[in-house]
Amino acid sequence: MKKIVIILFIALFFLSNAYADSDNIEINGIDFQLPPKYQGGELDDDEYKLENIFSIRCIDDNIITSIGLWAEEKELYEDININNHPVRHFSQYNKHVNGNHSHAYFASGNSVYEIAWTGEKINSDIENLIKNTPKSEINDDNFYNALDESYDIYKQQKIDKLNQDAQYNYLEAQYQSKLKQQEYNEEQINKILYTYYLNA
Repeated sequence: MKKIVIILFIALFFLSNAYADSDNIEINGIDFQLPPKYQGGELDDDEYKLENIFSIRCIDDNIITSIGLWAEEKELYEDININNHPVRHFSQYNKHVNGNHSHAYFASGNSVYEIAWTGEKINSDIENLIKNTPKSEINDDNFYNALDESYDIYKQQKIDKLNQDAQYNYLEAQYQSKLKQQEYNEEQINKILYTYYLNA
């Protein structure tokens, strides 16, 4: 019985190692073969994540928010092509990982993907992940223009939100002032405040 348990343990050990060396994940119909150092994460819908170390996701439905923050905070920025895939790479210091963190946005087929990892440069593992996906059906100019437009929309949304917050603060100050003077139209003020919260 003891020998059987030992044999099973050894078999499981080798099987787990074999699995770790060829860990494939599927995101939006595209297969990604993860190198060992990026394995062991969780796959949820169209996103794979390994703590704050590494992630891959399809951002077709969320390009504006996905690229906006990192485009704004970037310290390093480059547009490159990896094996017929247009790629935009951002890198910046991230206090959560106590070091540099990178985001690469690339096209494969008709979709856009984001790979995030700890590090300042595109290493060979990241390059191979991008290289081994189907070639992009989006030409380089259209891809980069779409990312630029998404960032412009993100910036405008931030400005609109700041203006909305400023308007709310002004109305709130008016409301508090009129509360003291008993000269306010409560129904009108409440309607304005309700509209603000509804659109926030």
